[in-house]
Amino acid sequence: MTINEAKKILELYRPGANDGADLEVAQALALARQDPELAGWLDERVRLQKALQRKFREIPVPVSLKGDILAHPKQLVRPPWWRDPDWLPLAACIVLLLSLCVALEGMWKGARVPDHFVDFEGRMVRSALREYRMDILTNDLPQVRHHLSTRGAPADFPLPIPLTKLSVMGGGVLHWRNNPVSMVCFDRGDKQMLFLFVMNRTAVKDPPGCAPSIQQISSQTVLGWSEGDKAYVLAGPEEADFLKKYF
Repeated sequence: MTINEAKKILELYRPGANDGADLEVAQALALARQDPELAGWLDERVRLQKALQRKFREIPVPVSLKGDILAHPKQLVRPPWWRDPDWLPLAACIVLLLSLCVALEGMWKGARVPDHFVDFEGRMVRSALREYRMDILTNDLPQVRHHLSTRGAPADFPLPIPLTKLSVMGGGVLHWRNNPVSMVCFDRGDKQMLFLFVMNRTAVKDPPGCAPSIQQISSQTVLGWSEGDKAYVLAGPEEADFLKKYF
């Protein structure tokens, strides 16, 4: 996870409301504890939120408020509230609160929820590089599919013809925004590994088309495409003619 990715996630973070309840938030908070720049950015956002909460708590209650409420309306003679000096601090607080609300609303509206296909690609590739592990180790693809199926992940997906010629090493189940993701690992034949990730295409708001896209994420060449009701991501170390060789 990069600093910019963590900022996008933490723009939706509210202290005390979702501390670590979401896996992405927990990872972004962990990165903030390690990165001074991200920690300073997060501290500033939290400080602004706490300032808003504090101003709400600091709104003074007029001393005479209770008596004014209980008094008979005909006996209560007070000047208009905007001319009463007792209300001036409250008016100032209201103006300040409105300014803070406008500023926070602008930031919240500008925050993009990381639920696009490009977010899915980046998350899967970095997860494989950072915490790679397989739930099942076998070169038998039907066994891998059965394992995925028993855990609620996609299992009946077709493979590009070039991948059917490679040896399977195993697989596992990951999750992205509470959606199960199938991971199948292939032996590329040069002591390198290919990672295939498959998820229902409805889990992203902008699934890719049938023609694969290609990009670089970290040290990996990454292909993204859709077939039927599934979205695919294939990642592996940089290699000449990667697209022609594996799709």
